[in-house]
Amino acid sequence: MASNTIMPITKLREEIMHLPELLDEERQVTITRRGNPVAVIISYKGFMRILEQIEKMSQEIEALQETIEILQDKELMESIREGMEAIQRGDTVSLEEARQALELE
Repeated sequence: MASNTIMPITKLREEIMHLPELLDEERQVTITRRGNPVAVIISYKGFMRILEQIEKMSQEIEALQETIEILQDKELMESIREGMEAIQRGDTVSLEEARQALELE
């Protein structure tokens, strides 16, 4: 099954009524003018899939930006290192002890 049909713009005029069926079979239809691509038509489902991918990538980029900000914060990174070292040494308190110390109980 091919994923792309290339169609001259003159043929598009003839085939416009059959585009929904064609897009069910193909991922996209590339429209050409004088042999050069000028547009791509995709199905609604394909369009929605692209939007979902863009949203996911946007969330991933946002998470990476937050990570970069944390990594650039020297004081925060030092606190994280100190906390990790304390955990490795076993220098921890139980949840109950932490709640009592913070007066949450």
